[in-house]
Amino acid sequence: MIAPLRGILRFVASALIVVAGAVSTVLLAWVPIKVRGVRLSAWCFSLGVRMLMPSLGLRFECTDCERIIQHRGFILSNHVSFFDTLVMAWLLPMRFVAKAEVKHWPFIGWIARATGSLFVDRSDKSDRNSVRRQVADAVLANQYPPIVIFPEGTRNPLDTLLPFRYGVFDIAIDTEMPYLLCAIHYEETDSMTWHSRNEGVLTTVKRIVMRDTSRVWLVPLEVIEPHHGDDSTELAAQARDIIGAALTKIRATNDPARALQDASREQPR
Repeated sequence: MIAPLRGILRFVASALIVVAGAVSTVLLAWVPIKVRGVRLSAWCFSLGVRMLMPSLGLRFECTDCERIIQHRGFILSNHVSFFDTLVMAWLLPMRFVAKAEVKHWPFIGWIARATGSLFVDRSDKSDRNSVRRQVADAVLANQYPPIVIFPEGTRNPLDTLLPFRYGVFDIAIDTEMPYLLCAIHYEETDSMTWHSRNEGVLTTVKRIVMRDTSRVWLVPLEVIEPHHGDDSTELAAQARDIIGAALTKIRATNDPARALQDASREQPR
């Protein structure tokens, strides 16, 4: 198919899915029904993700779906693109932590509220303990669906991970809540991320819809079970090392299953 025509079809199909999915998700938020302990509106959002990503030419793959589906607690991952939240929500509805002001944003805020996002006030950096309490209370009240946090704190498409912020590790220690480390890898990272704040939205959209079909992998790694007395800075460094090492192998082969299999063979017996 000619690239411009493919881009137009992708844009139109994706726009229709976004609008229909958003409206359905928001309306279902008023329905007091839960499926497997998760709000019906959140399942609707997850279904919309499964329709939207293929319409954009993004094929989801996971090396071990059940490990993610069965996990309770936190999921921590590298943060490559604004699509990462969609990647995380493909298998099942997840809970995300968002800035308090997002709650009042048109469209995005409506969906975030309907899907059970946690809104925390980050404006007062001196009151970080309050933010941590909010997240801790949420995960203690309900460990499922998992709460996804990106410890880098911002999108980072570079090969080197940013230092991991240790706040979530403090929470994990205080609550003794296990966290599953994951790696997100895009076959074409450059086309799936926002290059800079100076780049216009239309430029970004055009690049996404015009590119060839590509894959994105969600790769579960290790489950860490923290305990009282652990050092959050050490846990943050450990998590960064584990995810960073996995990404190095994955990027070298562009094949997560093979990379992780080779890594397991290299481990001393």
